[in-house]
Amino acid sequence: MLIGLAVLVGLLSLGFVYEQAARRKDARRPPAGDMMDIGGYRLHLTDTGQGSPTVVLIHGAGDSSYSWIHIRQELFKFTRVITYDRAGMGSSDSGPEPTPDHTIKELNTLLDKTGAPGPYVLVGHSLGGLIARLYALKYPEQVAGLVFLDSTHEFLKDDVKFKRGFAVVGFMLRLLRLMSSFGIPRFLGNILGLIPMYSNEHSYYKQQLSAEEYMQWKAMVYRIMAGKTAEAEFRCAWAHLEVAADQLNNSTKKPQFGDLPIAVVNNPGFGVQWTEMQKELSSRSTNHIHKTSDRKGHSLQMPRPKYVREAIHHVVEQVQERKGRTLAESHKIGANLL
Repeated sequence: MLIGLAVLVGLLSLGFVYEQAARRKDARRPPAGDMMDIGGYRLHLTDTGQGSPTVVLIHGAGDSSYSWIHIRQELFKFTRVITYDRAGMGSSDSGPEPTPDHTIKELNTLLDKTGAPGPYVLVGHSLGGLIARLYALKYPEQVAGLVFLDSTHEFLKDDVKFKRGFAVVGFMLRLLRLMSSFGIPRFLGNILGLIPMYSNEHSYYKQQLSAEEYMQWKAMVYRIMAGKTAEAEFRCAWAHLEVAADQLNNSTKKPQFGDLPIAVVNNPGFGVQWTEMQKELSSRSTNHIHKTSDRKGHSLQMPRPKYVREAIHHVVEQVQERKGRTLAESHKIGANLL
Protein backbone atom coordinates (compact mmCIF):
# COMPACT_ATOMS: atom_id res chain seq x y z
CA MET A 1 0.00 0.00 0.00
CA LEU A 2 2.84 2.37 0.87
CA ILE A 3 4.51 1.57 -2.46
CA GLY A 4 1.27 2.31 -4.31
CA LEU A 5 0.88 5.62 -2.45
CA ALA A 6 4.47 6.56 -3.24
CA VAL A 7 3.91 5.79 -6.93
CA LEU A 8 0.73 7.91 -6.94
CA VAL A 9 2.49 10.85 -5.29
CA GLY A 10 5.35 10.52 -7.75
CA LEU A 11 3.00 10.50 -10.76
CA LEU A 12 1.08 13.50 -9.45
CA SER A 13 4.34 15.36 -8.90
CA LEU A 14 5.47 14.60 -12.43
CA GLY A 15 2.06 15.70 -13.71
CA PHE A 16 2.31 18.96 -11.79
CA VAL A 17 5.74 19.73 -13.28
CA TYR A 18 4.50 18.74 -16.76
CA GLU A 19 1.48 21.05 -16.45
CA GLN A 20 3.47 24.04 -15.16
CA ALA A 21 6.03 23.70 -17.95
CA ALA A 22 3.25 23.48 -20.55
CA ARG A 23 1.48 26.55 -19.14
CA ARG A 24 4.69 28.58 -19.36
CA LYS A 25 5.07 27.48 -22.97
CA ASP A 26 1.44 28.40 -23.73
CA ALA A 27 1.93 31.82 -22.13
CA ARG A 28 4.77 32.58 -24.55
CA ARG A 29 2.39 32.09 -27.50
CA PRO A 30 0.88 35.54 -28.30
CA PRO A 31 -2.92 35.86 -28.49
CA ALA A 32 -4.37 35.54 -31.99
CA GLY A 33 -5.62 39.13 -31.94
CA ASP A 34 -5.58 42.13 -29.60
CA MET A 35 -6.27 42.81 -25.93
CA MET A 36 -8.68 45.68 -25.17
CA ASP A 37 -9.18 47.31 -21.77
CA ILE A 38 -12.89 47.72 -21.15
CA GLY A 39 -12.56 49.10 -17.63
CA GLY A 40 -10.62 47.14 -15.01
CA TYR A 41 -9.80 44.13 -17.17
CA ARG A 42 -8.95 43.29 -20.78
CA LEU A 43 -10.84 41.26 -23.34
CA HIS A 44 -9.20 39.36 -26.17
CA LEU A 45 -10.68 40.16 -29.59
CA THR A 46 -10.03 39.97 -33.30
CA ASP A 47 -11.32 42.69 -35.63
CA THR A 48 -10.76 41.87 -39.28
CA GLY A 49 -12.18 42.58 -42.71
CA GLN A 50 -14.03 45.56 -44.10
CA GLY A 51 -17.57 46.39 -45.02
CA SER A 52 -21.00 46.50 -43.48
CA PRO A 53 -22.72 45.11 -41.51
CA THR A 54 -20.18 44.09 -38.89
CA VAL A 55 -20.63 40.45 -37.87
CA VAL A 56 -20.04 39.69 -34.17
CA LEU A 57 -19.39 36.06 -33.18
CA ILE A 58 -20.46 35.13 -29.63
CA HIS A 59 -19.14 31.80 -28.36
CA GLY A 60 -20.99 29.33 -26.18
CA ALA A 61 -20.54 28.59 -22.47
CA GLY A 62 -17.13 27.19 -21.60
CA ASP A 63 -15.81 27.94 -25.09
CA SER A 64 -13.71 30.66 -26.73
CA SER A 65 -13.28 32.58 -29.97
CA TYR A 66 -10.48 30.20 -30.95
CA SER A 67 -13.18 27.71 -32.00
CA TRP A 68 -14.19 30.19 -34.72
CA ILE A 69 -10.82 30.85 -36.37
CA HIS A 70 -11.67 29.13 -39.66
CA ILE A 71 -15.17 30.67 -39.83
CA ARG A 72 -13.78 34.17 -39.23
CA GLN A 73 -11.25 33.70 -42.01
CA GLU A 74 -14.07 33.01 -44.46
CA LEU A 75 -16.35 35.79 -43.24
CA PHE A 76 -13.87 38.66 -43.37
CA LYS A 77 -13.55 38.12 -47.11
CA PHE A 78 -16.90 39.88 -47.55
CA THR A 79 -17.50 41.98 -44.42
CA ARG A 80 -16.05 43.14 -41.10
CA VAL A 81 -15.93 40.46 -38.39
CA ILE A 82 -15.35 40.75 -34.64
CA THR A 83 -14.74 37.80 -32.33
CA TYR A 84 -14.09 38.07 -28.62
CA ASP A 85 -13.60 36.01 -25.48
CA ARG A 86 -15.81 36.84 -22.52
CA ALA A 87 -14.03 37.65 -19.25
CA GLY A 88 -12.13 34.64 -17.92
CA MET A 89 -12.48 32.70 -21.17
CA GLY A 90 -9.93 32.15 -23.94
CA SER A 91 -7.18 34.76 -23.75
CA SER A 92 -9.24 37.36 -21.85
CA ASP A 93 -8.46 38.51 -18.31
CA SER A 94 -10.62 37.36 -15.43
CA GLY A 95 -13.57 39.61 -14.70
CA PRO A 96 -16.85 39.89 -12.79
CA GLU A 97 -19.37 37.08 -12.35
CA PRO A 98 -20.93 36.28 -15.78
CA THR A 99 -24.47 37.38 -14.91
CA PRO A 100 -26.92 38.38 -17.68
CA ASP A 101 -26.49 42.10 -16.92
CA HIS A 102 -22.73 41.75 -17.03
CA THR A 103 -22.48 39.77 -20.28
CA ILE A 104 -24.69 42.32 -22.09
CA LYS A 105 -22.85 45.31 -20.63
CA GLU A 106 -19.49 43.71 -21.44
CA LEU A 107 -20.45 43.14 -25.09
CA ASN A 108 -21.83 46.67 -25.46
CA THR A 109 -18.72 48.25 -23.93
CA LEU A 110 -16.46 46.20 -26.18
CA LEU A 111 -18.33 47.19 -29.34
CA ASP A 112 -18.24 50.85 -28.29
CA LYS A 113 -14.48 50.61 -27.74
CA THR A 114 -13.83 49.03 -31.15
CA GLY A 115 -15.55 51.91 -32.90
CA ALA A 116 -17.26 49.45 -35.24
CA PRO A 117 -20.49 51.12 -36.38
CA GLY A 118 -23.76 49.35 -35.81
CA PRO A 119 -26.22 47.96 -36.38
CA TYR A 120 -24.54 44.55 -36.13
CA VAL A 121 -25.29 40.99 -37.17
CA LEU A 122 -24.95 38.94 -33.98
CA VAL A 123 -24.04 35.27 -34.36
CA GLY A 124 -24.64 33.33 -31.14
CA HIS A 125 -23.72 29.72 -30.48
CA SER A 126 -25.45 27.89 -27.58
CA LEU A 127 -25.40 30.30 -24.60
CA GLY A 128 -24.11 32.90 -27.06
CA GLY A 129 -27.54 32.77 -28.73
CA LEU A 130 -29.19 33.78 -25.47
CA ILE A 131 -26.70 36.61 -25.03
CA ALA A 132 -27.41 37.77 -28.60
CA ARG A 133 -31.17 37.83 -27.93
CA LEU A 134 -30.81 39.72 -24.67
CA TYR A 135 -28.54 42.25 -26.36
CA ALA A 136 -30.97 42.65 -29.26
CA LEU A 137 -33.85 43.28 -26.87
CA LYS A 138 -31.91 45.87 -24.87
CA TYR A 139 -30.32 47.59 -27.86
CA PRO A 140 -32.70 46.93 -30.79
CA GLU A 141 -31.34 49.85 -32.81
CA GLN A 142 -27.88 48.23 -32.68
CA VAL A 143 -28.91 44.88 -34.20
CA ALA A 144 -29.53 44.41 -37.93
CA GLY A 145 -29.78 40.62 -37.95
CA LEU A 146 -29.40 37.47 -35.84
CA VAL A 147 -27.92 34.03 -36.45
CA PHE A 148 -28.58 31.31 -33.88
CA LEU A 149 -26.42 28.18 -33.94
CA ASP A 150 -27.79 25.41 -31.70
CA SER A 151 -28.91 28.22 -29.42
CA THR A 152 -30.05 27.55 -25.87
CA HIS A 153 -33.83 28.02 -25.86
CA GLU A 154 -36.04 29.72 -23.27
CA PHE A 155 -38.34 26.70 -23.06
CA LEU A 156 -35.49 24.77 -21.41
CA LYS A 157 -35.91 26.83 -18.23
CA ASP A 158 -38.49 24.34 -16.92
CA ASP A 159 -36.87 21.20 -18.39
CA VAL A 160 -35.69 19.06 -15.45
CA LYS A 161 -33.61 16.79 -17.65
CA PHE A 162 -31.80 19.74 -19.19
CA LYS A 163 -31.18 21.24 -15.75
CA ARG A 164 -29.64 17.97 -14.57
CA GLY A 165 -27.46 17.94 -17.68
CA PHE A 166 -26.18 21.41 -16.87
CA ALA A 167 -25.44 20.28 -13.32
CA VAL A 168 -23.46 17.29 -14.64
CA VAL A 169 -21.43 19.55 -16.94
CA GLY A 170 -20.75 21.89 -14.01
CA PHE A 171 -19.53 18.97 -11.90
CA MET A 172 -17.31 17.72 -14.73
CA LEU A 173 -15.77 21.18 -15.14
CA ARG A 174 -15.08 21.35 -11.40
CA LEU A 175 -13.43 17.93 -11.57
CA LEU A 176 -11.39 18.90 -14.61
CA ARG A 177 -10.21 22.05 -12.84
CA LEU A 178 -8.89 19.96 -9.95
CA MET A 179 -7.26 17.49 -12.34
CA SER A 180 -5.70 20.28 -14.41
CA SER A 181 -3.18 21.13 -11.70
CA PHE A 182 -1.64 17.70 -12.25
CA GLY A 183 -1.74 17.83 -16.06
CA ILE A 184 -4.34 15.08 -16.44
CA PRO A 185 -6.60 16.76 -19.08
CA ARG A 186 -3.50 17.85 -21.01
CA PHE A 187 -2.06 14.32 -20.85
CA LEU A 188 -5.35 12.87 -22.09
CA GLY A 189 -5.43 15.33 -24.98
CA ASN A 190 -1.78 15.48 -26.01
CA ILE A 191 -0.77 11.87 -25.42
CA LEU A 192 -3.97 9.86 -25.75
CA GLY A 193 -5.84 12.18 -28.13
CA LEU A 194 -8.87 12.38 -25.81
CA ILE A 195 -9.96 15.93 -25.03
CA PRO A 196 -12.61 16.00 -22.28
CA MET A 197 -15.85 17.83 -23.21
CA TYR A 198 -14.96 17.66 -26.92
CA SER A 199 -15.17 13.95 -27.66
CA ASN A 200 -17.74 14.35 -30.48
CA GLU A 201 -16.16 17.36 -32.23
CA HIS A 202 -12.46 16.83 -31.55
CA SER A 203 -11.73 15.11 -34.86
CA TYR A 204 -13.46 17.93 -36.76
CA TYR A 205 -11.32 20.55 -35.01
CA LYS A 206 -8.25 18.73 -36.26
CA GLN A 207 -9.61 18.71 -39.82
CA GLN A 208 -10.77 22.33 -39.94
CA LEU A 209 -7.81 24.09 -38.28
CA SER A 210 -4.19 24.37 -39.34
CA ALA A 211 -1.55 22.73 -37.12
CA GLU A 212 -0.73 26.05 -35.40
CA GLU A 213 -4.41 26.99 -35.00
CA TYR A 214 -5.12 23.56 -33.55
CA MET A 215 -2.33 24.07 -31.00
CA GLN A 216 -3.77 27.49 -30.09
CA TRP A 217 -7.23 26.02 -29.70
CA LYS A 218 -6.00 23.18 -27.47
CA ALA A 219 -4.03 25.63 -25.31
CA MET A 220 -7.24 27.61 -24.77
CA VAL A 221 -9.20 24.45 -23.91
CA TYR A 222 -6.65 23.52 -21.23
CA ARG A 223 -6.60 27.10 -19.92
CA ILE A 224 -10.39 27.18 -19.65
CA MET A 225 -10.44 23.80 -17.89
CA ALA A 226 -7.93 25.08 -15.35
CA GLY A 227 -10.01 28.18 -14.54
CA LYS A 228 -13.25 28.79 -12.67
CA THR A 229 -15.13 30.84 -15.24
CA ALA A 230 -16.44 28.00 -17.40
CA GLU A 231 -18.18 26.47 -14.41
CA ALA A 232 -19.54 29.91 -13.49
CA GLU A 233 -20.88 30.39 -17.03
CA PHE A 234 -22.85 27.15 -16.84
CA ARG A 235 -24.13 28.12 -13.42
CA CYS A 236 -25.19 31.59 -14.61
CA ALA A 237 -26.71 30.21 -17.81
CA TRP A 238 -29.87 29.55 -15.81
CA ALA A 239 -30.15 33.25 -14.95
CA HIS A 240 -29.82 34.08 -18.66
CA LEU A 241 -32.62 31.60 -19.40
CA GLU A 242 -34.90 33.11 -16.77
CA VAL A 243 -34.37 36.68 -17.99
CA ALA A 244 -34.89 35.68 -21.63
CA ALA A 245 -38.02 33.64 -20.76
CA ASP A 246 -39.51 36.56 -18.81
CA GLN A 247 -38.87 38.92 -21.73
CA LEU A 248 -40.43 36.46 -24.18
CA ASN A 249 -43.52 35.95 -22.00
CA ASN A 250 -43.97 39.69 -21.42
CA SER A 251 -43.31 40.74 -25.00
CA THR A 252 -46.12 42.68 -26.63
CA LYS A 253 -44.45 42.57 -30.04
CA LYS A 254 -45.49 39.58 -32.16
CA PRO A 255 -43.29 38.11 -33.48
CA GLN A 256 -40.65 39.08 -30.97
CA PHE A 257 -38.21 40.48 -33.55
CA GLY A 258 -40.67 41.71 -36.19
CA ASP A 259 -39.14 41.30 -39.65
CA LEU A 260 -35.50 41.29 -38.50
CA PRO A 261 -33.44 38.86 -40.65
CA ILE A 262 -32.89 35.66 -38.64
CA ALA A 263 -31.16 32.38 -39.54
CA VAL A 264 -31.22 29.29 -37.31
CA VAL A 265 -29.09 26.16 -37.66
CA ASN A 266 -29.24 23.24 -35.23
CA ASN A 267 -27.62 19.84 -34.87
CA PRO A 268 -29.85 16.74 -34.99
CA GLY A 269 -28.15 15.00 -32.08
CA PHE A 270 -30.37 16.49 -29.35
CA GLY A 271 -33.56 14.98 -30.72
CA VAL A 272 -36.88 16.06 -32.23
CA GLN A 273 -37.87 18.31 -29.32
CA TRP A 274 -34.66 20.31 -29.70
CA THR A 275 -35.26 20.76 -33.43
CA GLU A 276 -38.82 21.94 -32.76
CA MET A 277 -37.52 24.52 -30.30
CA GLN A 278 -35.07 25.76 -32.93
CA LYS A 279 -37.95 26.10 -35.40
CA GLU A 280 -39.83 28.16 -32.84
CA LEU A 281 -36.75 30.35 -32.45
CA SER A 282 -36.69 31.05 -36.18
CA SER A 283 -40.39 31.99 -36.12
CA ARG A 284 -39.64 35.01 -33.94
CA SER A 285 -39.25 36.96 -37.16
CA THR A 286 -41.33 37.00 -40.32
CA ASN A 287 -38.03 37.04 -42.22
CA HIS A 288 -36.30 33.79 -41.28
CA ILE A 289 -34.67 30.57 -42.44
CA HIS A 290 -34.08 27.36 -40.46
CA LYS A 291 -31.88 24.39 -41.25
CA THR A 292 -31.02 21.19 -39.39
CA SER A 293 -27.50 19.88 -39.95
CA ASP A 294 -26.99 16.40 -41.37
CA ARG A 295 -24.18 15.76 -38.87
CA LYS A 296 -24.30 15.54 -35.09
CA GLY A 297 -22.19 17.87 -32.98
CA HIS A 298 -23.18 20.83 -30.82
CA SER A 299 -20.28 22.97 -32.08
CA LEU A 300 -21.79 23.24 -35.54
CA GLN A 301 -18.92 25.28 -36.94
CA MET A 302 -16.75 22.16 -36.85
CA PRO A 303 -18.81 19.31 -38.37
CA ARG A 304 -20.67 21.63 -40.76
CA PRO A 305 -18.81 24.94 -41.31
CA LYS A 306 -20.53 25.31 -44.68
CA TYR A 307 -23.97 25.50 -43.03
CA VAL A 308 -22.71 28.13 -40.59
CA ARG A 309 -21.11 30.27 -43.30
CA GLU A 310 -24.23 30.05 -45.48
CA ALA A 311 -26.52 31.09 -42.61
CA ILE A 312 -24.35 34.10 -41.74
CA HIS A 313 -23.93 35.07 -45.39
CA HIS A 314 -27.71 34.88 -45.90
CA VAL A 315 -28.40 37.31 -43.05
CA VAL A 316 -25.60 39.67 -44.14
CA GLU A 317 -27.06 39.77 -47.66
CA GLN A 318 -30.53 40.43 -46.26
CA VAL A 319 -29.19 43.36 -44.22
CA GLN A 320 -27.25 44.76 -47.18
CA GLU A 321 -30.27 44.50 -49.49
CA ARG A 322 -32.47 46.21 -46.90
CA LYS A 323 -29.94 49.00 -46.51
CA GLY A 324 -29.74 49.37 -50.29
CA ARG A 325 -33.53 49.71 -50.57
CA THR A 326 -33.59 52.30 -47.78
CA LEU A 327 -30.91 54.38 -49.48
CA ALA A 328 -32.70 54.14 -52.83
CA GLU A 329 -35.97 55.27 -51.24
CA SER A 330 -34.20 58.18 -49.50
CA HIS A 331 -32.64 59.30 -52.77
CA LYS A 332 -36.05 59.06 -54.49
CA ILE A 333 -37.70 61.17 -51.79
CA GLY A 334 -34.87 63.70 -51.98
CA ALA A 335 -35.20 63.92 -55.75
CA ASN A 336 -38.96 64.46 -55.47
CA LEU A 337 -38.46 67.26 -52.97
CA LEU A 338 -36.10 68.98 -55.37
